Amino acid sequence: MGNLDRVARHRRAAATHERAAECHGAAAAFWADHDDEPRAELERRNARIESDAAELERDRAEIEAARGDAG
Repeated sequence: MGNLDRVARHRRAAATHERAAECHGAAAAFWADHDDEPRAELERRNARIESDAAELERDRAEIEAARGDAG
């Protein structure tokens, strides 16, 4: 697998994690609106985790992109 493939794979993974974070954010709002704070907090926590995972994948993509075709 070439570096460009790795870059694209990590960017796709970042986008997937970003979408998951958005879904968990919406779920948090839903549960908060339904007065279920424990579930809302769990969803907020999950949204943060997914956002962090997206950041890691973007960082990985940058590292691979910086390596060019050396990998």
